Amino acid sequence: MSTQFTDLLTVRRYAESLDEDLTPAERDERLGILVQFAEFVDRSPDQMVEEIFDTETRKYRKRGFYAKKIKEFSAQLDVPRTRQVACGNVIRAFFIANGRRVPPEMPDWLS
Repeated sequence: MSTQFTDLLTVRRYAESLDEDLTPAERDERLGILVQFAEFVDRSPDQMVEEIFDTETRKYRKRGFYAKKIKEFSAQLDVPRTRQVACGNVIRAFFIANGRRVPPEMPDWLS
C-alpha cells in the first residue's frame, strides 16, 4: 500500500477511527480491502466520499451506487459469505468515518 494512498485525508480519517485493539496486520488488512474497493470502482477514496453526498443540497447522490458496488465487490471475493459481509462492512465503516452512510445490505432471508 502506497504512502500516497494512506496520506489521503479520507484514508487518514478512517485509519484513525480503527479500534486501538487491532493488530498492525488487522489494520493493514482493512486498509488493503479499501485499496481493493477503490480499484474496483476506479475512484480514489477522496472521490468516493465527495461524490456520495452533495454538500450544497445536503442530499445523498450516489448512495445506491455505492451500496450496489459494495455488494458486487463483496460477492466477487473468493471467501465464505460471512467474510464477504465483513469486507463490505469495512467499506461502510470507511464511509462512516468520513461522515457518510451506506446502508447495510439486507439479508437474503428478509427480501
